[in-house]
Amino acid sequence: MAGNAKAVAAPAAAAPAAAGAPAAAPAGARARKRSFVMIGAIGLALVVLLGVGGWFLAPGLLGWHGSPQAAAVKPEPPVKMTVPLGAVVVNVGPSEKRRYLKVAVELGVPGAKESKEVEEKKPQITDLLISVLSTTPVDALGVEEGRVALKKTLLARIKEELGLEKVSRVYFTEFVIQ
Repeated sequence: MAGNAKAVAAPAAAAPAAAGAPAAAPAGARARKRSFVMIGAIGLALVVLLGVGGWFLAPGLLGWHGSPQAAAVKPEPPVKMTVPLGAVVVNVGPSEKRRYLKVAVELGVPGAKESKEVEEKKPQITDLLISVLSTTPVDALGVEEGRVALKKTLLARIKEELGLEKVSRVYFTEFVIQ
């Protein structure tokens, strides 16, 4: 029996060693798994931080300063002087109805230098006024929205065709439709 006891004791001794071996392997696997999770979390945090930092720093570093529309809109200089152009009388509407528009116009400019430029181009501005006013429909002139649109059109054409970029406002000081 003594030989038998050794045989029985050996499997019993081997059983705890066998049971301990698999227990040791999962502990090592858990440690590796924990280190992979930790490295993954650090990597993810690093990617997020770089992304957020790039989002805020890239516009300054790359010279982006907002949308192109925002860059295109320049604040108008304040109007400090107005240049009177006088009154203009034009025929408006279809020729069979014979309607007239009398309008006095002044242009708003930021200073004396720009005022002098406007004075020098007064004949061209008056011609432009006559051209634009005589082709504007009468019904558009009778409502506020139409007059505002007319002012915008006049201002854009004065800047574009005559090169008077500093003119910032068009004022109607007299406006009569007959």
